[in-house]
Amino acid sequence: MEAHADLKERPIPYQIRPAFKRMFKPTQVKAIIRQVLETELKDKKYNAAGDSVNKMTRHIAFTVKQKLKVLPMDRYKIMVQVVLGENKGAGVRMGCRCFWDSQTDRLAKEEYSNDDLWAVCVAFGVYLY
Repeated sequence: MEAHADLKERPIPYQIRPAFKRMFKPTQVKAIIRQVLETELKDKKYNAAGDSVNKMTRHIAFTVKQKLKVLPMDRYKIMVQVVLGENKGAGVRMGCRCFWDSQTDRLAKEEYSNDDLWAVCVAFGVYLY
């Protein structure tokens, strides 16, 4: 009788779709991105000299990725892209192209701006079959 109970608790080895509770949830991810952007960029100024912007974007992307890894999203590959720019009133367009499964793969995007800079952070969650 115990052998049958043990079989029910094992995960399915070839699961094609994630369980609903384990899916990439864009609203949850957006809240995390927003919190990281606000804490990291609150009083920052844009400085193109040197590699301070490069370091800032890498640090923000790393922080977001570490916070997303804590969420219960098994078998998801998380990719984070951060773009920073000087706030001078010019418009910016961003785009991306990906091959993905529209039922399992998702993205979350959050924007931030202050008087001196703007930032866009995009987190992609791609389910690994």
